Amino acid sequence: MKKKTFVEIFYKNAGYVAVVLISLVYITSSLIRIQQTGKTVGEIIATGVLSMIVGILINGIFRSIGIQRGESDERTVATEKLHSETVDEIAPYIDQLDEYCESETKREIKKIRCKILAREGLSYKECFDDDGVSKEPTLDASAKKIYRKKMKAYKKAVNLSIKPLTASNLTAEGANADDPFNFGKTKKQYTSGQNATDLVIRAIMAIVFGYFGVTLVSEVDVASIIWNTLQIVMYVAGGVMQMYMSCMWLVNDYRHNKIRKIDILQKFKACAEVKAQDGRVDPCGAATLLSHCDISPQRGITSPTEEGNREECIENG
Repeated sequence: MKKKTFVEIFYKNAGYVAVVLISLVYITSSLIRIQQTGKTVGEIIATGVLSMIVGILINGIFRSIGIQRGESDERTVATEKLHSETVDEIAPYIDQLDEYCESETKREIKKIRCKILAREGLSYKECFDDDGVSKEPTLDASAKKIYRKKMKAYKKAVNLSIKPLTASNLTAEGANADDPFNFGKTKKQYTSGQNATDLVIRAIMAIVFGYFGVTLVSEVDVASIIWNTLQIVMYVAGGVMQMYMSCMWLVNDYRHNKIRKIDILQKFKACAEVKAQDGRVDPCGAATLLSHCDISPQRGITSPTEEGNREECIENG
């Protein structure tokens, strides 16, 4: 049995560590009396800014540790490997991927529009033609409340906008329920959210250390040491939680979005293989193939039999 390292034990119990640290801060606060410092406004600003910078740096370090832990997680490693292998597998059909993406985007828009309209008792055919061009439905305006609701749903369906599915999105890095082809943030985007503040923080640090100087205190102020220690402990507790959340984001959200890409790529591969084997001009036939076939991302075309579904795809393609 592999012996766990201290880092692994610490990470596994990160939440408990944060709770213990926060609890210790509260208990230790009973040893001191919080009161005004008597400092000038400039001294308060300088001390506050320095404290803020220390907190941000600690938080950033823990966030980086969390990202590294998430990247080395066996689930993330396996997903990244499968995505890379899937991209290699579709290489012979890559010239067909753009057309497939465009088709899938149109199909998904129609699917979402149908849901929006159905909530208010409207059908897709009432509001759109076969090419997806909108046409105002014929509604009974006498029931004003119902009419307003239906018109609101119609306008929402007409103005629907989702991020289009593209080949680069599927094969490179980078979701939400209302935008099915928005694959969320990349690792770079997630970590660079803090980079925008880095320049500001460094500028503030330059001003603080340039404008203010320090002198040694004549006597050691134990109360001040305890107070600063409490701040550091609070920052560390927050950093531990940030580390845990960063790792969970990468293992759960980021990895989930990669799995969605793999599913779409494997569906595309199944379509492309039908085209290659049967000589069809367009077996994926816009979205027709997917609507008539049960395509599994792991096994290709399945149920009731692989060959039976292949024939159904060709007939309906």
